[in-house]
Amino acid sequence: MKKLLTLITLFILVQNATAQKNALRLIADSINAEGETLYRSEWASGHGTQIFTSSFGGKKRLSGGYFSYETKREMTTIFFSKNNDPVVLATVKFDHSFDSSKYSIDTTTRKFTEIEKDLYAIRLKAAQAVSNDTLFKFYQNTSLNLVPVIKNGAKKVYVITAQTTPDEVLLGNDYLINFDKDNDIIKKTKLHNNLIPLGTGGKEAIKASSHQHLGETSPFITATDICAFKLWKAKTTWVISFIVSAGYVSAWHFRNEFLEILTQTEWEKIMKNK
Repeated sequence: MKKLLTLITLFILVQNATAQKNALRLIADSINAEGETLYRSEWASGHGTQIFTSSFGGKKRLSGGYFSYETKREMTTIFFSKNNDPVVLATVKFDHSFDSSKYSIDTTTRKFTEIEKDLYAIRLKAAQAVSNDTLFKFYQNTSLNLVPVIKNGAKKVYVITAQTTPDEVLLGNDYLINFDKDNDIIKKTKLHNNLIPLGTGGKEAIKASSHQHLGETSPFITATDICAFKLWKAKTTWVISFIVSAGYVSAWHFRNEFLEILTQTEWEKIMKNK
């Protein structure tokens, strides 16, 4: 009887461990997908801005901002006017190859499409919140990028601190603003407690980077972390980056862009056996 109870206990422990691993895999996949969405938007915005600025500098002075969005066919960045009833000044489109040399640009002034109206509306309200709410912090020599996303019916704007120097990656000082179907703000969340500059590695290559998530910060890596890692992957010497919280360790592998999330207990066992 004692042996049977031991076997039952071991079976339950194995089942629980498997369930926890599966749950963490689902969390990792969800965060990874959101990070990919953010990266694609920021990639299109960055290259779209370079193209627009280099080719149509005069028209850029009329621009009140930009945003990007993706369809099944392409990634699009639009630049809109400054006035109270804005119109689209230019449209830059990329295919899904992520080849910045393959693009089209149309500088015909036009009205917003329906999806662009919604993206502009939540971006505008996010900009107003950033200007008026003390939740949002500003650091010297940085700016805040507004990244509107509408996906599977959910409307949100990420607020990300923009990169300023080529020898560091900026993480943190980022926020998520959620909206209802009528484009009204329903929630504002601070994703990291502070700004985290990490060196990219120079003459002395840095193979790993790490930072902590403490307090109210998510116990897992954030979509904004993944976005930054993917954007600046080619500029760093990193092989892996660790995000450590009280209960978990998230590991982002740069070579195959793979995310794994481990419990602290699993992590300690791995380190002990090394």
